[in-house]
Amino acid sequence: MAVVPLPLVESAARAHNAINPDLPLWANWSFDPQFLVPVAIAAWFYLHGLTRWTERSREHPWWRTAFFFAGLALLVIAIESPLDRLAEDYLAFHMIQHEVMMTLAVPAILLGAPTTPSLRGMPRWLRLGVVRRLARRPEVRLAYRWVTHPVVAIATGTAVLWAWHLAPGWYDAALTNAAIHDLQHLSMAGIAMLFWWNVIDPKPRRSRLAYIPRVLYVFAAGVPRQFLAAMLTFAERPLYDVYRVAHGPLALAPADDQQLGGLIMWVPGGMMYLLIMGVIFGVWAHKSEQAQRTYEANVERARTAAASRGEA
Repeated sequence: MAVVPLPLVESAARAHNAINPDLPLWANWSFDPQFLVPVAIAAWFYLHGLTRWTERSREHPWWRTAFFFAGLALLVIAIESPLDRLAEDYLAFHMIQHEVMMTLAVPAILLGAPTTPSLRGMPRWLRLGVVRRLARRPEVRLAYRWVTHPVVAIATGTAVLWAWHLAPGWYDAALTNAAIHDLQHLSMAGIAMLFWWNVIDPKPRRSRLAYIPRVLYVFAAGVPRQFLAAMLTFAERPLYDVYRVAHGPLALAPADDQQLGGLIMWVPGGMMYLLIMGVIFGVWAHKSEQAQRTYEANVERARTAAASRGEA
């Protein structure tokens, strides 16, 4: 399954973001400007946009801002903390890294409703000269409608996730080549964005799914992940050559590491999907109750008004 000979795999795996044995494990943070600079720019656009958004076209409570910056912080923790270095030697930590990024950081950013603040915080030339021109192009609008379609989101997410884990040599290549590793993370963040776009109403846009169909959507998206997790958990041998020759600081055999990685995707990941479905159902019930109360109040006002006219 490896795309390079094992001696080269071993050398590359140890050379790429390896744990520094001269430092405590908690101190093995990275500093990657190519990642941190875009994150800082995104934070500045959002914060600057909030200060310029003086006449609010819609409600933007404080908790949305908190979610947005919590999402960025989780991204930094996933990519720059010692978790990233441990992920080079252990599949289990790589799974934790992906779960933090895909099921915590991305939805938190979307809950921050970043579209309007970020656009308002951009320089005028970028907002009007680039973003608005692109948004007005019919092919861009068509592409947006296509990629955010629930069926496309599920199919794309499944294909990307299964390809990285099961296509011969892909996972090993991601751990031995920094550019491919970045591509892996970008693609996983992208499919997470597509998935959550149909779960969370990305203000000012809205999901094209009603609440009950969203529950079915989450279930349908979670089934292929569970199958993949089961395959990793019950595989008869380690699937990735890099982890078979890695020399990490923890006494964890490759077979046990892979089983633990599969279980992390399977159990906490599966519980997260169940939690999402429960939250969606709760939101639907709450909004249905609010709508019923509004309807009953309107009926009562109409009856009162009619009675008043009758007395007059």
